Formats: sequence, structure tokens, C-alpha cells
Amino acid sequence: MTTVETTTSQLTNQQLGQLYQYTVEAYKQFQKLAEWMPNPIVAQMFKQFAVDEREIRDLVEMKIATLADGTVRSTLGADALFQDMLEGDLSDRGKTEFLISREQAMERKLRSLAAAAGIGDRPFLIYIAASKRAHIVELERELELIMLDSSWYKREDARDRIIHGVPAE
Repeated sequence: MTTVETTTSQLTNQQLGQLYQYTVEAYKQFQKLAEWMPNPIVAQMFKQFAVDEREIRDLVEMKIATLADGTVRSTLGADALFQDMLEGDLSDRGKTEFLISREQAMERKLRSLAAAAGIGDRPFLIYIAASKRAHIVELERELELIMLDSSWYKREDARDRIIHGVPAE
């Protein structure tokens, strides 16, 4: 008979606090990008990312409520590189690569936590990690479009560009 090792470790207050902090910051950043983007396709993508983060935040808050005292500590702080993005110091490609890197780092962290988590926390972590993966895939698509058109994020005619391609010069 084969035995399966089960883990019973639970998420700590610190881990939930970090997850909450990341989610709140990501929500604010995606919401700001959605408001700032002239490209309607990209704006809609970031708007949906913000909705995803808000839903994840709600799940994290519910998870926190299951703790003995129902509270965690988190410090919300500004991300300097994100400020550079908003102030125009990064190219569209740099912005997208930064966002992909940030989402990949969070996905890896969540997958690592899921591997060591107890059965009660594993679905929670896998769900959130898969959401990060979905964001990465969409951002990678945008990166490919930026490779074709360096001003992709500024394109108000994005739908026409996708349908008709780039006009010959």
C-alpha cells in the first residue's frame, strides 16, 4: 500500500498580510493604468485585471476572517518603479516587462506556498496563482504587439490596427 504524505501547515498571518498587501497595490496600479491608457483594448485588459485583484482581495479578506483573531498586519507602500511607469520614465515595453516580471514572481511565490500548504489552503493558493498566470499570458500578448508597434499603448485605433494591420508607409 502506498502512503501519500499530506501537509497540514496553514498560511501564517504574515503570508496572508503579504498577499493582501500585494493584492491591494496591484489593484491600485491596474486601476490607474486602465484610466491612463488611450488604447481601448489595453485599458479594458487593465480594468479586468483590477476587477480580478479586487475579487482576490475579497477572498484574502475572507481567509483572514477565518484566523483566530481575524486580523493581519500589512504595510502599504508606493512602488518606485511603478511611479516611474506612470511618470513616463519607462517605455511601453519596459512597463509590460516589469508587470510580467511582477506577476511571475507572485505566481511562483503562490505555487511554492501551495506546494507546502495544507489541504485547506491549497485551493485558495492555486486559484490565485492561476489568476496571476492568466495576467501573464495577456501581458505577453501585449508585449508581442508592442514589438510590432512601439506605440501600441498609445493607439486609440487599436481595433483597426488589429483588423487591418499597419498601413504601408
